[in-house]
Amino acid sequence: MAGKETINLSYIAKPSQRLQFFSELKGKMDGATSEFLAGFKMRFAQGFIVGYMNSNYKAFAQYTKMLEEGALRMEFNSMIDFGSKKP
Repeated sequence: MAGKETINLSYIAKPSQRLQFFSELKGKMDGATSEFLAGFKMRFAQGFIVGYMNSNYKAFAQYTKMLEEGALRMEFNSMIDFGSKKP
């Protein structure tokens, strides 16, 4: 494999019908860059929540709600950067 090619390893676990865990490791064969991501997805009757964090210490969350039997879709997104050095 050449140094510019990437490798991806993913894992998905579904412990119940409503809950799913996932993780992914991405890296280049040169060993200089890699990224890890892990999270979950939880389903409800009219919506779902997705949350994950990556190796850059950024956490993401998304809440999606279906209204009027799927005619309307509402989303709330958030991101927190725990790796930021800003005061």
